[in-house]
Amino acid sequence: MANDGFTVFAVPEPLCTALAAAGRDRLRATALAWTGAVSEPDDEISLDNAVDLLERLSALASSRIEEQLDLYCWDFAP
Repeated sequence: MANDGFTVFAVPEPLCTALAAAGRDRLRATALAWTGAVSEPDDEISLDNAVDLLERLSALASSRIEEQLDLYCWDFAP
């Protein structure tokens, strides 16, 4: 992490491929596991929001694969 609080993660190709290939059932099961694993009250996310986020991430991964581009995640933690 840089001193300014920003971190950039490169999404590995196998994860990008798995996200792009995951169907709605797999994404929902993953979201269910994710929301059940959250232990910090400030980190809670609803199942519907987790499913929506994973579906959007899956679509983004698909478009990145089609365009032969890498996928990155920026995080800001002040």
